[in-house]
Amino acid sequence: MPNCLNKSSRRPRTTRPRSTLDFAQIGGLSHHIKTLKELIIFPLLHGNLYSHFNIKAPRGVLFYGPPGTGKTLVAAALANEINQENLGKVSFFHRKGADCLDKWVGESEKKLKDLFDKAAKASPSIIFFDEIDGLAPVRSHRHDHVHCSVVSTLLALMDGLDENCGVVVIGATNRLDALDPALRRPGRFDKELYFAMPSTEARKEILQVHTKTWTHQPSPELLNHLANITVGCCGADLQALCAEAVLCCTKRLYPNIDKMEGTLRVKIDPHKIVVEEIDFLNARLNVIPSSQKIGTKMRQLCPILRPLLERQINNIVSHVQAIWPHFLNARYKYVMGSNRYAGRIILVGSNKQGLSTHVIPGLLQILEHLPCYVLDISTLGENEFYNVRKDLPSLLVLSRVDEWWDHIEECDQISIAATLEDIHAGVPILTIASCREELPLKLHDFFYNNCSVTLKIEDPTEKERGQFFSPLFFDESRLSLHKVLLTSKNLNSVKNSLRNQIAAKNVFRGLRALRNPNLYANGWCYRLRSGGKQDKSRSQGNSELLSIIKRNLHQFRVKYFLEKLIHRLPMIMGFLIRTSSLPWRRIWRKNTVEDRL
Repeated sequence: MPNCLNKSSRRPRTTRPRSTLDFAQIGGLSHHIKTLKELIIFPLLHGNLYSHFNIKAPRGVLFYGPPGTGKTLVAAALANEINQENLGKVSFFHRKGADCLDKWVGESEKKLKDLFDKAAKASPSIIFFDEIDGLAPVRSHRHDHVHCSVVSTLLALMDGLDENCGVVVIGATNRLDALDPALRRPGRFDKELYFAMPSTEARKEILQVHTKTWTHQPSPELLNHLANITVGCCGADLQALCAEAVLCCTKRLYPNIDKMEGTLRVKIDPHKIVVEEIDFLNARLNVIPSSQKIGTKMRQLCPILRPLLERQINNIVSHVQAIWPHFLNARYKYVMGSNRYAGRIILVGSNKQGLSTHVIPGLLQILEHLPCYVLDISTLGENEFYNVRKDLPSLLVLSRVDEWWDHIEECDQISIAATLEDIHAGVPILTIASCREELPLKLHDFFYNNCSVTLKIEDPTEKERGQFFSPLFFDESRLSLHKVLLTSKNLNSVKNSLRNQIAAKNVFRGLRALRNPNLYANGWCYRLRSGGKQDKSRSQGNSELLSIIKRNLHQFRVKYFLEKLIHRLPMIMGFLIRTSSLPWRRIWRKNTVEDRL
């Protein structure tokens, strides 16, 4: 990651190259940028205000969140942003988690002290610890005394930063639970910023940042479409998407570029490369969203299933908006201990109704600004569930809890129930539990004896089933049955071609056609047979003609059937709507192309 360097001979050199990266080149993180300006840049501009009231300016900020969400990018841009405020050159010290560790006893602590001394001499300066959980893990009996000594040294050095030293410490991690809790207090890391997966609007801003220097920029409509289909992609994924789209466009315009070598190499004019929608869509197939890699179940509702399940998701969101609106506001300010923030929702329904496979992932996509912890049969052995209170506000999902509750040890049941009981009303955690009929008995105290909402997933109504089947029959797309039948070949041309080929039977001896008068009126079928003595060549010609006639007969029968079917589409659709009052999954094949994508 590019960072700012100080070229002054009287100051120590940092280890990162100079860059022109600033906040204007970062998209989707406007709230984080505003917070950093208030915490770091404002005290440097108005230091007299803090000295007048005898208060200490913030000296530490902790970035946490999933990988690829811009933590390192924002830290690198902060130094250049301060340089633009005419506050002097700001030195940027970038250290990985293991850069300060050494195999010799005492050397790790010495490296940390030397780093803080250099930063103080080169003030104003920024020390950025990337993957700080590797440098300052939780102190416990599992770690040796060396790790504990390094953590203690880091705590002491951060306590020694006064308001006049001009040193700001920034840490970044994607494992907040692995960080020593002593660092997470005012005076060390004064502020914690959560870098969530980008929302739809944030994804659009990120795409605009990456494509604003292109000669032929994508249209706003295309950017909106790309932002909608890239659910679960982080900023790094979107950057890779733009790079992959350029490569796809180049291969499309120069299909033989990989085969040319030596003097036959093609000269590519970058100004003539116009990245179109098809290039972005092809690139999207090669980019796997980070949410799928880290196991997040967040997923946008399939457009085909939207008529059947959208009402269910909107019903859940409306209850959250009415009772706990703060969970839908990403900028809400929580005052712990003064109000009731906790929310509890029980979703009753079977997996055949799409509860676990589509409803809950679609709900998580709407609440994507909240850190999410999912407890199901696949995550029972992990300890992240017990760290849900360390990351507030957050979302806790107990998926299909009635199916696996009786299959775990009793001590695990007591531990889960006790952890839920510790979530009192003043903690901003939205807990969602899904079951088929009834929750386990040990969870009744947490859900039923508190303010909770029970919502039952209903089967699709007749109107929703009609909206589901309507695109299949009467949509204007090329795949609708109505469109396919209307664009088929003219049946009369098939009949005439069939009659002409049958009339050629007189050319060959020994081939006789028996025609059924009743069926001939409708042009339905012919029965053909061969007779008499034939030589090899003549027999071969007869068989070829026979196969041609049979193929045309089959084609004609299919088209005749489709011609009759097109007039009966409304009746067939009505029959399907009336007889499909079952869970939607019984009337829909799971392995569709759209579902796989």
